[in-house]
Amino acid sequence: MKGVIVYDSVYGNTELVAKMIAARLEAEGHSVRLVRVKDALKERTEGDFLFLGSPTRMGGMTGRMKKFIKGADWDAWGKKPVAAFDTEMDEVIAKDGASAAAKMHDLVRSKGAKVHTPVLKVGVTGVRGPLSLGSEKGIEAYVSEFLSSAAC
Repeated sequence: MKGVIVYDSVYGNTELVAKMIAARLEAEGHSVRLVRVKDALKERTEGDFLFLGSPTRMGGMTGRMKKFIKGADWDAWGKKPVAAFDTEMDEVIAKDGASAAAKMHDLVRSKGAKVHTPVLKVGVTGVRGPLSLGSEKGIEAYVSEFLSSAAC
């Protein structure tokens, strides 16, 4: 199956997570297209499933990601599975604070899409990163669970 990963990144951490997700999907036999959200705003994205990623900024997603989600052709995506992921500081995850992934999840669901629950929250050790230790294993487990539940 063909997957699309649309992501935004400020310090490179969310881009790294997007690439790790892509690698895991490819290892499972899927083709994957990585698209920066600024490019996705200009072109049509098509696939059998979609991952959306954004860093958590002030408790939410980036403005570009919000614009993409609001303008995406959700009729074309139909009931294809969508997953949301973010990067956020470990302290915020520990407090279960507001996150980009949760807000993307809710916004996509409001568009009538089939959104995977739970979202993927990947910790960073500081404002600029790097990713927290053990992130790769958590990402791999999340992708495997997504594929199983989405029957991809």
